[in-house]
Amino acid sequence: MRIAACLGLLAFATFLGALVIGYWVALPGLASSPLIDANLGKALAGPLGLRLAEILVGAGVVLVMTVPGWLASRAASCIALLLTGAALAHRLLLLPHLGRLWARVDLIAGRPVDTLAEAQRWTQHQEWLLLGMGVLLLALAGLAAARGGGRALAPSRGS
Repeated sequence: MRIAACLGLLAFATFLGALVIGYWVALPGLASSPLIDANLGKALAGPLGLRLAEILVGAGVVLVMTVPGWLASRAASCIALLLTGAALAHRLLLLPHLGRLWARVDLIAGRPVDTLAEAQRWTQHQEWLLLGMGVLLLALAGLAAARGGGRALAPSRGS
């Protein structure tokens, strides 16, 4: 069993889990929960979103380090670099801007209207970026399947 393949699959699963479970299930459920106030839901979702973004960056860095030994493909290395760059841009540029915008908005009163519209527009940009990261992750999974990435975990016949 190769350590690069194990770490690569672990980083892949972590990235996928943070993306799907965190951003597409937990955060929308928390922000739109009928049990809590809308403003409180947004306030609680903010720090969780930051931690999920840090998990994406960490998993992306591990992918960049392990993909050359795991898949040995230039396309896979390029995809891992793109994933890490997108995760860094998301964490360092997009999330602080979104946090500042949503902090100035009262969701219950829907005011100020112009700031609310801008926050919703930037949230849609975030959703597109996360969707793009999901597509890149699927492309990496396709490359791993095409190159026999699963065989790297199987014991060799000589041992």
